[in-house]
Amino acid sequence: MKRSTAHLNKDSKKSSGAVARRDFIKTAAAAGAGLVIIRPESVYGAPANSAIRLGIIGCGGRGNSVANDFIRNTETRVVGLADLFDDQLSATRDRFDKVAEEKGYAKISPSQIFKGSKAYQELVQSEVDVVLITSPPYFHPEHFEAAVAAGRHVYLEKPVATDVYGCKRILKAGERAQGKISVHVGFQTRYAPPFREMVQRIHSGAIGDIACAQAYYYSGALRRKDKEGMSPTEARIRNWVFDKVLSGDILVEQNVHVVDVCNWVMQGHPVKAVGTGGRKVRTDVGDCWDHYITIFYYPNDVKISLNSTQFLKGWGDVAERFFGSKGVAEAHYRGGVRILGENGWDAGVDNSLERTMPEKVKAFIDSIKSGKFENQIQQGTESTLSAIMGRTAAYTGKEMTWDKMIKSNERWDARLNLDSLD
Repeated sequence: MKRSTAHLNKDSKKSSGAVARRDFIKTAAAAGAGLVIIRPESVYGAPANSAIRLGIIGCGGRGNSVANDFIRNTETRVVGLADLFDDQLSATRDRFDKVAEEKGYAKISPSQIFKGSKAYQELVQSEVDVVLITSPPYFHPEHFEAAVAAGRHVYLEKPVATDVYGCKRILKAGERAQGKISVHVGFQTRYAPPFREMVQRIHSGAIGDIACAQAYYYSGALRRKDKEGMSPTEARIRNWVFDKVLSGDILVEQNVHVVDVCNWVMQGHPVKAVGTGGRKVRTDVGDCWDHYITIFYYPNDVKISLNSTQFLKGWGDVAERFFGSKGVAEAHYRGGVRILGENGWDAGVDNSLERTMPEKVKAFIDSIKSGKFENQIQQGTESTLSAIMGRTAAYTGKEMTWDKMIKSNERWDARLNLDSLD
């Protein structure tokens, strides 16, 4: 497999500069889940007693997993699929046809199966109410723009993009969606009941003034998906998680979850970052780094360290700890959520994420059926850009500020000919 090369291009067009000149992303501080909730008339809603029709762009593992959460926890049925590869379309179709049979729904129509580089355009114009975007993050901006233009509700997986230019495209499309459709971003940790309770307590003063924090995402290696005989383009797409340009690297693609929790707790984004990292263990595939060591600086000089790996064997953990004047709050994916100190509290759970996806997808579907549309693009873009700032600081070995990053309008070019896969 050929390794990808990130070709960076500084684009200073006035249209994007206008976005950069204003403070365009602020967290909704008062809401526990960071939501922007509005109440206009429904323009593409579904009757309260009908099944929402879901279409998937990107039929890989994540697309199948999230779609399964939708159909198991809400009145939703999968009616459309779009992907570059026949095997992924076939496997996904078989899976959800079986579920449809169990629930008494019709199987996915052959006319609703779309393959190729333009498949996403056909899907958003088809008979779907909701578009689930789980394609490689590099393609999120164009897929999201198409779904919004078609008036479809959107569940957009994180990160929203892999570069600053892509984030601005997402934000602009999100502004067009405001008040017309519901848009959720895949930061599901904000819907985990133990995390929500902890954050509410922090915001109510349980640990006092936050002085500093520790976050980490220690993870094992991911499975390789390329096979002998594949073209370099297909192998690169199959292994997109190991490709800097397609994924954003591990800090932006995976570690962004803990960055999002930090922003949630701090009720805003970091103002600068420094960092380092590299490739020391997982050097056999792609060009992503396998570890990062970063420090994010938040307002009031609150520093948060973030360490991560993506190669460990035998142990791993994901957690955040916030150190305050009255105590310490800590949250693990597995290992509990608690506050220690003057206002002690324990969520009494080990698997903190057990109810996360059911709560997340229910909230999204409820917003559609009620017509009380939710738009999470500001929050999702803010967290993605925060991670991009840390990545940029680590790549360059220099301090990166929020303002400098936004003004850079950094744009990555994947240099892919997707038509060759049609």
